[in-house]
Amino acid sequence: ALTLLARAAHGSMRDSLSLLDQAIAHGAGRVEHQSVRAMLGSVEQEYLRDILAALQQQDGPGLIAVADRMAERSLSFEIALQDLATLLHRVALAQTVPQAIAADDPDHGALMALAQGFGAEEIQLMYQIAVTGRQDLGLAPDDYAGFTMTLMRMLAFMPASAAVARTGTPTAAPV
Repeated sequence: ALTLLARAAHGSMRDSLSLLDQAIAHGAGRVEHQSVRAMLGSVEQEYLRDILAALQQQDGPGLIAVADRMAERSLSFEIALQDLATLLHRVALAQTVPQAIAADDPDHGALMALAQGFGAEEIQLMYQIAVTGRQDLGLAPDDYAGFTMTLMRMLAFMPASAAVARTGTPTAAPV
């Protein structure tokens, strides 16, 4: 819970204290992970990791299945793209400046595994697509369409050399 609050404060002590006060009030005196996540409106990391796993496997149907699960829970696709970009940023840090990820960070192992599982070019491309997709969300027919098109764009533009290395085939799996 404290890690979520720290990330949401973006390094500002004043914002950290304000968010902590809000979390205490929101949680009726208790600061717990689920309560803080709900208060901040952030998306469970499980969904984001499932998205990255599907992208790693070039699994279009898997991407849509994750988006459908998120839609069933009425999760914000805008926040999902924001959180996905944040995760991709942290993976890029793990790839290029591993010491930037503290050893006691609860996500350290997962970040290092993702850093090993993707090429730097792939992470940079997915980050850019996530940021652009978030900006374009308001132009889409609806948030679900905008979100899934962003995921399909990540799948479609995955560097061919990376797809061949992981799947053994020269093209992405059919969506």
